[in-house]
Amino acid sequence: MKQTLIHILLLMGLAGNLQGQMAMDTISLPEVKLVESRVKIHSIGSNIDIIDAELLGFSNSNKLADYLSVNTSFYIKQYGALATPTFRGTSSSHTLLLWNGVPINSIANGLSDLSILPLSTTDEVAIVHGGDGSVFGSGAMGGSIHFNSNTSFTPKKEIILNREIGSFGFKSKSLSLNHTVKDLSIQLLFHDLVDQNNFEFRNITQIEHPMQTNNYGSVTSKQTKVDVAYKINNSNQIFAHYWQTESDREVPQNMTTPFSDAKQYDNNTRMLISSISRIGNLSFKIKQAYLEEDFRYTELLKNIDSKYLTKNNLTDVDLRMHKGNYLFNIGTSLANKSVANNNYLDAGQKEKQTSLFYAVQFSNDFLHLNTVLRKEWQTSFEVPYIPTLAFSGEINPFLSFRFKYNRNFRSPTFNDRFWAGAGANGNPNLTPEDAWNKEGGFDYKSDVVEFSSTVYSLHISDMIVWQQQDNGNWMPDNVKEVWSRGLESNLKIKVKDLSMIANYSFTRSTSEITTDNLDISVGKQLRYVPFHKGNISFILSEGDLDFVFNQSYTGEVTTTYGSKEDKRLDAFILTDIAIRSEFKKSPISLECKVKNLLDKEYQTYQNYPNPGRELLLTLKYIIN
Repeated sequence: MKQTLIHILLLMGLAGNLQGQMAMDTISLPEVKLVESRVKIHSIGSNIDIIDAELLGFSNSNKLADYLSVNTSFYIKQYGALATPTFRGTSSSHTLLLWNGVPINSIANGLSDLSILPLSTTDEVAIVHGGDGSVFGSGAMGGSIHFNSNTSFTPKKEIILNREIGSFGFKSKSLSLNHTVKDLSIQLLFHDLVDQNNFEFRNITQIEHPMQTNNYGSVTSKQTKVDVAYKINNSNQIFAHYWQTESDREVPQNMTTPFSDAKQYDNNTRMLISSISRIGNLSFKIKQAYLEEDFRYTELLKNIDSKYLTKNNLTDVDLRMHKGNYLFNIGTSLANKSVANNNYLDAGQKEKQTSLFYAVQFSNDFLHLNTVLRKEWQTSFEVPYIPTLAFSGEINPFLSFRFKYNRNFRSPTFNDRFWAGAGANGNPNLTPEDAWNKEGGFDYKSDVVEFSSTVYSLHISDMIVWQQQDNGNWMPDNVKEVWSRGLESNLKIKVKDLSMIANYSFTRSTSEITTDNLDISVGKQLRYVPFHKGNISFILSEGDLDFVFNQSYTGEVTTTYGSKEDKRLDAFILTDIAIRSEFKKSPISLECKVKNLLDKEYQTYQNYPNPGRELLLTLKYIIN
């Protein structure tokens, strides 16, 4: 353990020396093997997608928000400096992001900003459709996204230099190193990105819809990632992970605002040390994580300077025992959280959280059954018991079915309880949002075709909504109920050198009760939830060349409810193409990508424009 910590310190020192010379970039993701992760262990009855490496290409700057918007059923709202997800008709705070099993949503506001998460910062990404609150805790109501480091002790020495340029003032560069010798594996990644975002758009809020340039929206970002693994012996391994992100952004306002001086600064530090031990049919895993989020938002014209610093110390223990057809899994975690926010009445707030879950699985050649029960203890409010019952079975070697019934929850955030800004106050008496989910589906898999389909029904009660009070102040309360139901389907076909990947989702998500006397949304589709969303990709490989064609469809969404007619954003279709060359006898690889090929005008959030046709050229050089 001591040697491993020394290695980490040496690597962090190396990172500081290298970052001033060259920043980091993204590595193409390998096939995903979620060995030992809770995602894999508790996948029975779940609909899980693994990000396809062929669709990612070489672009290390490919953001998670961009990938999800054109390749999955997530609806991504992009506005200002933010990109937040809507999954299965839920809100942005109902999707949980986890890094090597550690939740990384902001503990201040519960959100995850997907615009500052390049896919280069992970080796494997798994997307879980539907809630998994009994396994992963608060926030996993609509779905969860898992970033995992994939360590291998196969001998390897590799350096990858990556350089990208693109439209609208985009530049990025990266350096990644992978050095594995015997029982020690070291992976480093440094990434530097500058994007001016000076695209042109048609301002539909002004007379005659003049063409304008987005002159305020530049982004600079630095990412540093270190993964170290040491194998003591075949039964004992130690892992250490470090992930540092720094982002400075100009925050553009919507098209109705002619000028803005808003800026946002995000500095996130994530550290994790874990160990795995195996004795016979027992396995024992312990994690110790430290997460720090340093956030600041300024808007000098409006005299706004909002900032907070959050810290989260997390200890997680997981014990598993295999006995015959059974698996017994006990897990517990302890989190000490603190927030210092200049918008709270009492600037410093602390909270302790303890959780315990117990799972029993049964598996034979036909049936797989999983039962989980979770209990959490919070210092500020009570969390109910969170159960899961799931099973799957094989009808024949090609066809299987699955079913899952579980409870999920989302705890009120620090902002929900303690905010004390101008015209708004938090509510310390809030209780967790409560949800029950039912889903079932089937999967067909052959050598050529893979097809899966899932239907679900999700009921959310006690949803937290900020409302204006009689005194004019805004305050949150547990007043909303939502029913979301729908269908998700996925199709993959591979014939020789041609692959096709297609996804489709239908989502019906409605408010079930009025939240106040002026609420006219009951029975209507929730805001920014499309009924239909789908995409299709074709990948053709010819020798050293790959041709990729992707087309995605996003249906119309409601933005504002009206007494006579609701306001909506139009549906849109986006087309992307890419040509890649990865020459077997050359260390150089190239990719040329065109995003939004047909130069489509579209919005995902009212009055916030998006770029038109965008070119991206990526050059990768590998030294072995």
